[in-house]
Amino acid sequence: MKPRGVDAYHQLEAIFEQHYHLKRIDALLQWDTAVTMPDGSAGARAQQFAALQQSLHAVVSGKRVAQLLASAERSSARLSPWQQANLREMRALHLRSVALTDTLRSALSQAAVLCESAWRAARAQNDYAQFAKPFARVLELVQRKAEHLANAWCCEPYEALMREYDEHRSLTQSESLFQALQQALPPLIQRAQAKQTATTARLPALSLLQSRQNKLCHIVLRDLGFDFNTGRLDQSQHPFTEGGTGDIRVTTHFDARNACKGLLGAVHEYGHAAYDAGLPAQWHTQPVGQARGMSLHEGMALFYEMALARTPEFIHYLERLFEAQNWPFDKEGYSASLLQVAPGPIRIDADELTYPAHIALRYRIERSMMDGTLRIADLPEAWNSQMQTLLGVTPTTLAEGCLQDIHWSMGLLGYFPSYAFGAVYGANLYQLMLQQHPDVMTASQESPDFKAVGSWLKARIASHGAFYAEHELCSTLGLDDIPRYLQHLQMRYC
Repeated sequence: MKPRGVDAYHQLEAIFEQHYHLKRIDALLQWDTAVTMPDGSAGARAQQFAALQQSLHAVVSGKRVAQLLASAERSSARLSPWQQANLREMRALHLRSVALTDTLRSALSQAAVLCESAWRAARAQNDYAQFAKPFARVLELVQRKAEHLANAWCCEPYEALMREYDEHRSLTQSESLFQALQQALPPLIQRAQAKQTATTARLPALSLLQSRQNKLCHIVLRDLGFDFNTGRLDQSQHPFTEGGTGDIRVTTHFDARNACKGLLGAVHEYGHAAYDAGLPAQWHTQPVGQARGMSLHEGMALFYEMALARTPEFIHYLERLFEAQNWPFDKEGYSASLLQVAPGPIRIDADELTYPAHIALRYRIERSMMDGTLRIADLPEAWNSQMQTLLGVTPTTLAEGCLQDIHWSMGLLGYFPSYAFGAVYGANLYQLMLQQHPDVMTASQESPDFKAVGSWLKARIASHGAFYAEHELCSTLGLDDIPRYLQHLQMRYC
């Protein structure tokens, strides 16, 4: 006898709970690959990922799931609002799964692990040839994936890739945002640099022994609200966050010459961890209990890194922290360094004003690679040329140029626009917080009240999970207000 109505829905919950746990296993393998896996184990890990992708695909793509979805949808009026939203998200995940073949998913997963290993070697040795061949395979598979998704969603291939990370993202939205940023940012950057004087020029970086940097980041993350009983902080070549409820892994990358880099990387990743930790606990194994897209995820991370961590209140907090550890702290130099507008080659080191230009570069290049107008062999030259045009900077190594990010080696094309939308969301979240809760930044002896900040963000973003569509949440809070974002930049830097 076929299950009907509410019974079908409850069976779906069990199926998607299994999918959630498999995804968490995938996340821990990703963490291990980047943090502790021996260099020679990439081949074995690629096979493990391929097998895991097969299992993930099989759980939610079968005919039984399709039948259960149809049955549950016919009786959706008998479900609670959260169950109805969960059913909607189940359907979306199922459609995304069946759009791709099991063979394609496994092939892409395996190719990405091998390419990521090649990326690490090529980056360290400044040898593009090591990266080009494995990346050609990844790009070919991503192009095939994009075509399948585009057919399923009736959109252009690159738009389909963006919609993997933000369900309703469109090329029209992306083009509109990047055109607005490319028009508004150059004069703002010029005005900010004109305002800077010799006394506010970039001072020597904040140097700190790596052991102290590690301790510093642990203390800051603890004070921000990170639970080290169910999470950990490690070092990786590229900072990232993996995991979910009950087990969150954060990494950063330490620079012996500049402690700000590792600290800001850790603060950025804390924003991701805070989103994951704040998701509705009672729904954490279900699709509706997951984050509402990567733009909001990046918005949370950039809220902490770009908006909060560059305020006088946060700098005062750091000054007291350094004093308590008996470490030297140049408050004036640190402040000037954080608020200095100075175009550079590295995205994750960029200031708040030049950061969107880094994203625009990647967005344009991704689209060119996807439609075949940019050959892989020409990527380094195209990258350097566009960086010179956008930022007036020419990279001297591949680590400063087209191999600085891990995303493409992992097949994550279509992800970078999330950073641009995230920058807008993060700044607007900060301004909204100040408007609604003006004492949150000075409630504790001229330092931010981190607990109050976290609670405010959780209530407005993370606690909703995927109950609302991104545009509903952003419109309600005004997070997609580009003029307000530009005003925030002008007030802070000009």
